[in-house]
Amino acid sequence: MTEPTSNQSDILALASDFPAPDTEAWMDLVEKSLAGKPYEKLTSTTYDGIGIKPLYTALDKAPDPGFPGVAPFIRGTTVQGNSQSGWDVRCLSAHPDPEEANRQILADLEKGATSVTLKLDPTGRAGTVVKSRADFELLLRGVYLDLAPVVLDPGGPSLPPAAYLINILSRTDEGLTKFAGNFGADPLSTLASVGKVIVPMETLLGRMADLACYVNHNLPNARALNISTEAYHSAGCSEAQELGVALATSLEYMRHLTDAGLSAAEASKQIAFTITCDADIFLTIAKIRALRQLWARAAEVISDHCIPTVPVYALTAPRMMSRRDPWVNILRTTAACFAAGVAGADAVTVLPHESAVGLPTSFGRRIARNAQIVLQEESYINRVVDPAGGSWMVENVTRELAEVAWAYFQSIEKDGGLAAVLQSGSLASDIADVAAARAVNIARRKDALTGVSEFPNVSEARAKVDTPDIVAIDKAADIRAEKASGEISTLPDHGKGDLMTALVKAVGDNASSATIGAALRGEPMAITPLPRHRLAEDFEALRDASDAFAESTGKRPQVFLANIGRVADFTARATFAKNVVEAGGFETIPGAGGTEISDILDVFSSSGASAAVICSTDELYEQFAADLAKALKEKGAFCVYLAGRAAENEQALRDAGVDDFIYMGCDVLAVLTEGQRNLGVAA
Repeated sequence: MTEPTSNQSDILALASDFPAPDTEAWMDLVEKSLAGKPYEKLTSTTYDGIGIKPLYTALDKAPDPGFPGVAPFIRGTTVQGNSQSGWDVRCLSAHPDPEEANRQILADLEKGATSVTLKLDPTGRAGTVVKSRADFELLLRGVYLDLAPVVLDPGGPSLPPAAYLINILSRTDEGLTKFAGNFGADPLSTLASVGKVIVPMETLLGRMADLACYVNHNLPNARALNISTEAYHSAGCSEAQELGVALATSLEYMRHLTDAGLSAAEASKQIAFTITCDADIFLTIAKIRALRQLWARAAEVISDHCIPTVPVYALTAPRMMSRRDPWVNILRTTAACFAAGVAGADAVTVLPHESAVGLPTSFGRRIARNAQIVLQEESYINRVVDPAGGSWMVENVTRELAEVAWAYFQSIEKDGGLAAVLQSGSLASDIADVAAARAVNIARRKDALTGVSEFPNVSEARAKVDTPDIVAIDKAADIRAEKASGEISTLPDHGKGDLMTALVKAVGDNASSATIGAALRGEPMAITPLPRHRLAEDFEALRDASDAFAESTGKRPQVFLANIGRVADFTARATFAKNVVEAGGFETIPGAGGTEISDILDVFSSSGASAAVICSTDELYEQFAADLAKALKEKGAFCVYLAGRAAENEQALRDAGVDDFIYMGCDVLAVLTEGQRNLGVAA
């Protein structure tokens, strides 16, 4: 290496002429820029009360997270993480028709997916219709189950579909031993989501344990249980609540598995987690890393022989998906997938961007699949083990989140366990509190929803989705089921795999799902199911009302931007007002500005608008706002708003005719809802 020239030496030494920055100096600058406001104003707070500071330094260093592959496994369950082969690109199959679902699965696997989740639903509304062995054979025709692991999402009783899959696997000599998928049993999540199960809870959990015993004895590389938090997340829970519920579920299951005769090591080998990931990159990274730490701690408490690592699968969160401007969902799911990959998830499922609208198209499935492939094969985010490791911010948030989640888990255990808090309704109440707080922030646009509450496209074309004929699909499944002649006289009680053995035999004897279901049915139990919410749904309801209004009248409700002064005076607030009112489905008609009220009124009258927003500077408001508001009302404006805060002039402006004020942090949802009522857009 050559020595630097004198000029290069001067450049390299330039920094030495400045004092080294320190925290105190930075805080002085912060206080000056905040003009007397407290530094804490820059700290954001999560829904779990965890403060996230604007700057983290070496003074914020968290406890040592260890190394990848070593306890407490924050940094990953293996030394190399996903750096060699990447995470598992898992597609979701939910088309109601088994034949079409099969075509989609094969296309996904041929074009980059490495595994598949089969979402099942006998009604066809939320998954594939499977009523007989023939349906399951159609669904998996041509799928090499030893190469492409399958994960079941039964959406109801898990034993019948497990029996179908085991029957198919057992047709080859190595089918059972090579299968590395998951049978998807998660009865507590099913109860939380659906609100009804066909037998009492203890029987249900005993049957789950029976399946786990069967899988343990016959399928050495498979898992019986997939603990999913999606139902709780879609109900509105926080990150710590989600982790606490996941942990409480796993311990409830571990108790029943060990009671059925499995050792702690065998029982823990039957468990995997599916956690949600959303567009909040840092919280998603922290959540997945914290989950590994929490399970390792729980395993340590359970038994010295309990396996301290389990697979963590990630699903992009349904609640963040929007029906309006659904193409923005591509960005949301890519951010979520990025976070899951950085956090070291073992498998990731990216929902297609049209998922909130209806059944995804082949284009949507391709984009969802390719997002993962680009992140791995072009962005290389899996090439580094735990790339977030060592970040003062990530390590601190991971630690704090794990602590809050552990405390919430302990509160569930104190109240009798997850089954008990589901039945008592206390868990639903806890989640509802968080959901209500989040709804306030969404209504005020503190939690922004791009394309919905922020930067909406009021004239967007609706996304096209697949619209299958569910009636015809159901009828075809019924015809296939009629050919299933197998009967079941009695079934053994659940035990150490005895019930599952009998069900597999019944499937081999060609029993239909209806026959199996009738044999399994007992005294049902029910709770109030957790609600399912999407973050955008309240604003989308306003847009739906606007669409209906446009369909019945020939045009959307219109709002005139009553701009005052020069372009430089009104542009900022006019842009803000346009963004706000279009989130409610209103079309905006911009005024040209000026200070002649008569000229502004002439443009308003010719616009055909029924409402107006006055936009300008505070100084011009003092001169013209009251007179303009009064004149607009006299000209027939049903509603008059002012962009900005009124401060001490509020009452005078209201007396002059201003109905409400639109400003940063106001309840935009309430303002728009009332505006639609006033204009006859909604009841």
